[in-house]
Amino acid sequence: MSETLLKRGDSNEHVRTVQDRLTELGYSTGGSDGDYGRKTEEAVQAFQAAYGLPITGSIDNDTWGALFSTPAEDPTAHDPSEGPTGDALVDIALKQVNDRYVFGTDADENNPDENEFDCAELISWSCAQLGIELPSYSVSQIDTVAAAGLECGVDEAGGIRGALLFREAGHNGAQYNHVALSLGTGDETIEAMGSKYGVAVGTIGSRFTRAGRIPGITYS
Repeated sequence: MSETLLKRGDSNEHVRTVQDRLTELGYSTGGSDGDYGRKTEEAVQAFQAAYGLPITGSIDNDTWGALFSTPAEDPTAHDPSEGPTGDALVDIALKQVNDRYVFGTDADENNPDENEFDCAELISWSCAQLGIELPSYSVSQIDTVAAAGLECGVDEAGGIRGALLFREAGHNGAQYNHVALSLGTGDETIEAMGSKYGVAVGTIGSRFTRAGRIPGITYS
């Protein structure tokens, strides 16, 4: 098992070095202050998800090596000739980690540096960066998936990187509909969670009621 080097609650120059590197790679930590707080943990989780590492939120030897190595091929760089893929969609969404959640916001799909999303806008904006048009409302998104005959079970979607996960209002007492993207790991998501967390890595658990593949996206 890889040794844990840094974790939430730590405060030192090594944390600042990690924060600077994550920011350089496009994963916002909310600042470079040397304190390993929630936002740094979320950025580490997003980086780990993008690089196929266990999503712990802590820095172990493997995560440190991936952060500071110079790989011959960046796993988050996608060949445009492959077209829009589930992998590319997820990697775009992961780089919005710690962006602000604003309920009902209208994300500018022409702005590659947009930093305010609600749950559905994160997904429609991320799709738009790949040239895929998807409605900006969660119910419309899952209806689009269903109309294309691309619905599948939530459990199946958990293993499909970039699959859409939808929760109906009232499920488990939830007040609103909600939507997220599967990371394909079985139980992790990337989603605009709410005003407290912004865009963050989450878990599937029993939170979602419907799921499916997004039309126009190629899944491996």
